[in-house]
Amino acid sequence: MIHSKIAIIITAAGSSTRIGGGIKKEYLPYNKGTVLSSCAETFLNACSRDFEITDFIVTCPKGGRAECEKALCGVQGVQIVEGADTRQKSVYNGLLAVHGNPDIVLIHDGARPFVSEELIRTTITATQEFGAAVPGLTPTDTQKEIDENGFIVRHLIRSSLSAVQTPQCFEFSKLLAAHKRAALDKREYTDDTEIWGAYCGRVKVVPGEVNNIKITYPSDLEKLKVEGTK
Repeated sequence: MIHSKIAIIITAAGSSTRIGGGIKKEYLPYNKGTVLSSCAETFLNACSRDFEITDFIVTCPKGGRAECEKALCGVQGVQIVEGADTRQKSVYNGLLAVHGNPDIVLIHDGARPFVSEELIRTTITATQEFGAAVPGLTPTDTQKEIDENGFIVRHLIRSSLSAVQTPQCFEFSKLLAAHKRAALDKREYTDDTEIWGAYCGRVKVVPGEVNNIKITYPSDLEKLKVEGTK
């Protein structure tokens, strides 16, 4: 495996309004810690053996540093950076806080605690070859494009579609330059692969994992309970 210097950014600056219950989903208890601390530990375990981790950043809501630090449950070497009102701006804040001159940056949703070490390493390996990579799954349901009134306007080919996950992985310097341009073009991008596609080129899709879900709705909490007892 080609040696690379790695920066890790875990995003946890959202409000978690859809989950309910008065606690951020990243701070929910899981696996003798929290959803967030479990993510952090998985990335440390996946990257520390074969790579040099130059920066490990977690974004948090404005004014929420103390709560975020508590949710990390003592995980060492993490820098907490305040996010912003959109995911795009929060990731940009995280990228600007990177100072270790990494080759590659991994960006992961803090609400995806079931990511595996194998998937992290697979995504890094693909990025070393192609410059950018993301895990994805072919949708199980037939996909349709609809108009503003809810009518089908296009029948999409399921085998050519991918529901992408995180971690999303990129050559660091190119992604930072792309984010700087994206911050000025008055568009809002859904994720970092879209920014990369607009300014850098193609993104390689590697096989994702069915279990790598993002905790979003109250029903997802049941999976936390089940996985946490294993």
